[in-house]
Amino acid sequence: MKKSIGLICIGLALLLFAGCASSQKTIQQAPQTLDSKLDDMVNQIVLSLSQNQKTKIAIIEFSDIQGNITNLGRYLAEELTTRLYRTGKFEVVERQLMNKLIKEQELGISGFIDDNTAVSLGQILGVDAIASGSITDLGKSIKVNARLISTESGKVFSVASIEIPKDETIRMLLGQTFEPLTTIKTKTQTPTNPIVEKEGLKFELIEARMSERTVICQIKITNTTEDDIGFSMLVGWRHATATKIYDNSGNDYGPSGVKIGNKFQNYGGGNYTAETKIVAGISVNMELHFDKVSSQTTTLSLLQINCGRSIGMVEFRDIPIKRI
Repeated sequence: MKKSIGLICIGLALLLFAGCASSQKTIQQAPQTLDSKLDDMVNQIVLSLSQNQKTKIAIIEFSDIQGNITNLGRYLAEELTTRLYRTGKFEVVERQLMNKLIKEQELGISGFIDDNTAVSLGQILGVDAIASGSITDLGKSIKVNARLISTESGKVFSVASIEIPKDETIRMLLGQTFEPLTTIKTKTQTPTNPIVEKEGLKFELIEARMSERTVICQIKITNTTEDDIGFSMLVGWRHATATKIYDNSGNDYGPSGVKIGNKFQNYGGGNYTAETKIVAGISVNMELHFDKVSSQTTTLSLLQINCGRSIGMVEFRDIPIKRI
């Protein structure tokens, strides 16, 4: 009897051990998914933010080590934003609002931001911390490194890191790249207006616009010297050196009116001189009006302005016309 009880106890012990071993084996073999790894990163970030008493945070799209933004970089930022918000411990900036503000302020933003940009972004968004990061392709896996940056100092105060096996989802998200936000500023810059400089005066063509059949050429004239300059423009000459425009069909038109500063004068035939004094360091706006221009005109091949003997001819070519 005692022998039977002993055998039963041994059997139960073996079953219990086998069960524990099986349980441990199951835990050890639990798949390391993108979802579970993100939970791990969120836990690291939550701990660091709490320890450093940071309550308001913005998440920047993660980039690869060359600075390119992929769908994976956007997905990581989106997921971290959502998961941090769900903790109920932090104020997290909505990402579409953040990207809108970045574009409006023309800040150079990608996965890597410098101290000054971090401070500026913190002031604009009203946050005390920024999470940015990078993605490194290791072949069979990817390494995601996050940096937590204080917007007060612009310095990194903590980091978080995870490594994720590369499955089909990761490969798909890595496949499409986007231009980083660092290119936004360059793309939104206004093209430089054509400029001609002569005898201390800078002539800048602002635009040529057309309403019905009247073309108006707007030019800003700036005195770049330390002395006042008397400016005169000759209108009404009946030869090739007259002030006039040539359209894309080869037609030429003389001015019907001239406005310099706040003074406008119609041209009714004969010779006419438009005059003004341009004070040192000051700019004056000038408009040349041309009536009865062909409705088929799309560009001005040439705008020539006869500024008299002291300055000579000022010319602008291939001018697009804005229709209003």
